[in-house]
Amino acid sequence: MMVRRYVRPKYGCRKGHAVKSAPMPPGVVDKAKYEPSVYAHIVTSKYGDHLPLHRLQGIFKRFGAHLPKQSMWDMLVRFDEIAAQPILAEMHRQLLEESVLQADETPIKVQLEDQRGTRRGTLWAWRSVRGSPNEMCVADFKDDRSAKGPEAFLGNWTGTLLTDGYDGVNPTARQNAITRAGCWAHARRKFRDALTAGATRAGLALRPIQRLFWIERAVVARAEEKGLDHEQLIKLRQDVRTRRSKTVLRDFYEIVFALQEDPATQASDHLSKAVKYAINQRKPLLAHLDDGRLPIHNNDTERDLRHVVTGRKNWLTLASEKGGHVAARLYSLVMSCKLAKVNVERYLEDVLVAVATTPSSRVGELTPWGWAKANAR
Repeated sequence: MMVRRYVRPKYGCRKGHAVKSAPMPPGVVDKAKYEPSVYAHIVTSKYGDHLPLHRLQGIFKRFGAHLPKQSMWDMLVRFDEIAAQPILAEMHRQLLEESVLQADETPIKVQLEDQRGTRRGTLWAWRSVRGSPNEMCVADFKDDRSAKGPEAFLGNWTGTLLTDGYDGVNPTARQNAITRAGCWAHARRKFRDALTAGATRAGLALRPIQRLFWIERAVVARAEEKGLDHEQLIKLRQDVRTRRSKTVLRDFYEIVFALQEDPATQASDHLSKAVKYAINQRKPLLAHLDDGRLPIHNNDTERDLRHVVTGRKNWLTLASEKGGHVAARLYSLVMSCKLAKVNVERYLEDVLVAVATTPSSRVGELTPWGWAKANAR
């Protein structure tokens, strides 16, 4: 830890008119003793490295610095108010300009106001598809898992939404004429669970699913080999899906419908659930055949949420609903920094200073991808 000491000599007028000294460098808060680098370090430590504030307090203490948990929480709130809120508003706006979105959610425990228990909140992750010009992930905290979450976040957005089979998205999808796309990783997981549970016939359905993933990997490998850009990848993927994936999926559903008619399927709870999922989600699962922009799975969003899940194992619960909203915005910045391949702590320190002098019309320059472009020159 480094402590900066500013020496400001005082100069007095010989005639007694005034006494002046050099001004202090601008701080995050007036007369604050912590520089932007400390704020950035605390945000990165908590939401990037998953360190609860009581552990951070102990770490600072080892270096001879007394920094209470309440002070660090106040600094997180201040960072959120100054930088995260305006930047996240711009990120949200840009995300809703995408024609294809991916979404997933994970439960989070929130402490009750009387401190006598917890209730279940939900952290949603909304992201653009991998390979898009500005790949981003925006987290959104809600105090429940109801359909109000997608409705509030999406507003009037319309396009194609890739999710699992959660029905809570359906009201907004119907209202906005959103096309639902399904996740083949979820379908595969259910048949794999059935196979693990002893339903050997699940292997019949797993083989075409595995072939579907093999085709997608081969397309990406061919695109990398030829140096194709994102738009060229979409065209190649659409062509291959039309020629090969349609045949694979026709075979898959022949197997699934045969399993549905087989009385032995009902004897296996796992297999019957897998078959039911594949049939009920048939339309969303087949959506990618006519749209080369769509991934066939939602693994990228799950991977983003895994970052939150790792942190949840350390801090266990959120202290309040306000803490959920602060965490969602700061997680959004950290996760999007990783997607933009920028140094999280350096970015946070820079934008905390820059946001005060950046007009609202140029806030896009302070998003992780905007900042990365500006610093690549």
